[in-house]
Amino acid sequence: MTSPTIADLKRGAGGRTLSRSAVLRQSIEAGKLVVAIGAHDALSARLIERAGFDAIYVGSYSTEAAFLGGPDLALMSKTERLLITRNIVKATTVPVVVDIEEGYGNAINVMDAVRDFEAAGVSAVHLDDEKLPSKCPFLPGIPRNDLISVEEMQGKIRAARDARESPDFMIIARSDVIGSIPREQYYEERRIEEVARRSNAYLDAGADAAFVMALTREELQYFRDNIKGPLVGIFAPVEPLAIREFEETGYQIVIGSLVSLYMAARGLVDGLKALAETRDWNAVTGQMIDDPEFFDIVGLQDYGAAYDRYGIE
Repeated sequence: MTSPTIADLKRGAGGRTLSRSAVLRQSIEAGKLVVAIGAHDALSARLIERAGFDAIYVGSYSTEAAFLGGPDLALMSKTERLLITRNIVKATTVPVVVDIEEGYGNAINVMDAVRDFEAAGVSAVHLDDEKLPSKCPFLPGIPRNDLISVEEMQGKIRAARDARESPDFMIIARSDVIGSIPREQYYEERRIEEVARRSNAYLDAGADAAFVMALTREELQYFRDNIKGPLVGIFAPVEPLAIREFEETGYQIVIGSLVSLYMAARGLVDGLKALAETRDWNAVTGQMIDDPEFFDIVGLQDYGAAYDRYGIE
């Protein structure tokens, strides 16, 4: 028996439309691997949905780059990420998963963040165990992250659960052990075992899933064998793993956080370079989308219909 599609789950029993949070949770419970691709704005989110992906991911790395032109170093406020997220939710119909980093402070701040993002229409958030301020653990030349205690993180998870309105809204916990020490030390000291220990403790505290940074096939399998609950994985360039490998290993969600951002950046770098060198518009028209396709993407026809329906001149 094949797993139901996202469209099947949206319809629900008896033709009833389910909330996006219910769609995400029921999809996972039905045994379907949910593929969430990172969006950095509403347009990229809409393109991700049109391509047929199950969910949209709003991460700190992509949004700080697109919104501020900066690296993932906690440069963006919660209010700024909420603005981007609301636009993404408004422009799409599939579940949206958001990175709320360390929760913007202590357990009280976590509760506030969960309420805000759930009210914005988000289906899940993931919370990490870094000390404030959270930053990407893989940026060269940037000091490593320090982690909070397991007990403090468990308190944040309980606070997140208490703050959510819908039981379908998912709380995902991520341990950033891998970003707290040099990678060679991570293996020498078997810190992968600490990732599993922390992840299981976070699941025991009530997290709906554990988010792990599995960078190789061996790590992918190790986490599945040693973490007793739903798993979220991520595409990483160290040893690129196919989507099917996450599915075959028994993961519930896989995130392609930087795919659309890097694709867009590559296209702009190459196209603008060609235009600057040739000073000829014809050199780049083949790399540009045409008007009819773009108008379809942004829903111009719906606005045109509204002009007609309401007699707007």
